[in-house]
Amino acid sequence: TMATYTWTFPTLEVNNNEQNGFTDVISQVHWRVTAVHDTATNADGQPLSVSAYGSAGLTLPPEGYEGFIAFDSVTQDNVKAWVLDNIGKTEAEMQAMLDAQMDALIAPALRNAVPSGW
Repeated sequence: TMATYTWTFPTLEVNNNEQNGFTDVISQVHWRVTAVHDTATNADGQPLSVSAYGSAGLTLPPEGYEGFIAFDSVTQDNVKAWVLDNIGKTEAEMQAMLDAQMDALIAPALRNAVPSGW
């Protein structure tokens, strides 16, 4: 499947209180990844698209953790890596899952029908 994949993170839940010596610690990420097919369209003639979404709870950094990233320095790539780690998937695995969903819409395994003589 040829598609364009877009990750979005509409909500980051951030702790208001200091956590193990850190401030503005992200504790939960709400995420969505959308795949838009390069050529296939839906019944309305719009590009065919599917998406997956969820939320990922992040591990609190231990006190003195050297790799902590200050909230305003966090990038979307950082968050995507944290989400993938949390859900135990690679980006390629997520894309393959979305590709399979699109393929099933393009060429469904089942159809609704009744015999012509009914």
